[in-house]
Amino acid sequence: MRSLFWMVCTFVLSATIALPVYGAPGESIVLDPSTGDYQITYLGTGSPGNKKNKPLRKTIFVPATKINPTIESSFKWRGAGAIVYSYSVKNGSTSRQSLAILIFDPVSDIVSSVPLPKRNEDVDINTIAQIDNIGRDSIATPRGWYGSVTTSDEVGLRIGWMFASLNSANAGLIAGSTQDGFGFSSKDIPGIGTAQFSGHSPILGYVDEGPTGEIADQLEKLTQNDFITRNAVVPTIAVSNPFDAAVLLERIQTQTHSWIDKQLLDAAFSSQLDRSFQSAISACRLNQPRVGKQEIQTMRKLIEKEQPNMGRDEEHESDKNQEKNGDQKSALIDRLAARVLDFDLEYVTKRMDDDDGKHTSTSQNDR
Repeated sequence: MRSLFWMVCTFVLSATIALPVYGAPGESIVLDPSTGDYQITYLGTGSPGNKKNKPLRKTIFVPATKINPTIESSFKWRGAGAIVYSYSVKNGSTSRQSLAILIFDPVSDIVSSVPLPKRNEDVDINTIAQIDNIGRDSIATPRGWYGSVTTSDEVGLRIGWMFASLNSANAGLIAGSTQDGFGFSSKDIPGIGTAQFSGHSPILGYVDEGPTGEIADQLEKLTQNDFITRNAVVPTIAVSNPFDAAVLLERIQTQTHSWIDKQLLDAAFSSQLDRSFQSAISACRLNQPRVGKQEIQTMRKLIEKEQPNMGRDEEHESDKNQEKNGDQKSALIDRLAARVLDFDLEYVTKRMDDDDGKHTSTSQNDR
């Protein structure tokens, strides 16, 4: 099941693409614009001992990208340092496939009974089955789905869910349907990562060993990105133990810089936030927590000014309304990014308050 679950390729489909690819004479890869599928013609395996007169074979690659998914992220601090991440997924009504796979990659870490390996080289082949079970038990999985946790090709975890039974053509989350119940807990605070979605499509098969040479290379490139991506809230920012406000603020600041290229944060607004970030970081290092909190509060007010409705639960509906009114286009920070950044800054403030309380209690006990 493990190998089947992660047999997920990646592809972003463009309806205008038509790729005749010529390796040997007669070989080609051509998009059928009416279906969105790729017709592949390649030189197959001939009769035993016949190396010259190889027959032309045909197969069809059906991309798993004929879906229009949306994802709603919920993240709440439940105490004991753990943040609960929950997700609800919808397969849009215009989708031509059922939604069969959801993946987050990478995720920095999750709460589990034993630490999970974060690098491929740390995986012990002798304990891999045990680690698989621990990972699966550490995530919330809806009924009818199969969950799994493995190492990411980057440093971190690859967490995903696959619809458990794909026997019928419509198996999975059908168009217009919503599924909640995905999630996990983490001691790391949120950033914005990528959710990967794949629709239910036939496995690419061949009547023989399949294409070789140049056409095989082109086909591999074509099937390498066979999913749809959406922004999602995932744990990306590690919280040091013992807690260090300055270090955490630096990590949050680094995360926000990555949002500029994603067009989630205006560069000029980022620079404005940076000034408060630097002041807050310096204040924390100089043991001036009150000044640090004031700078954090300044940033939160700036964010709220840009996204006054960022705390509402009706995320997608609110976004649609803002787009209709033109508000979303003029905002200097995306609504999802604003929610995440405000949460992270509030988390830092609360942890600073907790530390202040501990120090006060210790001082009183020493008297």
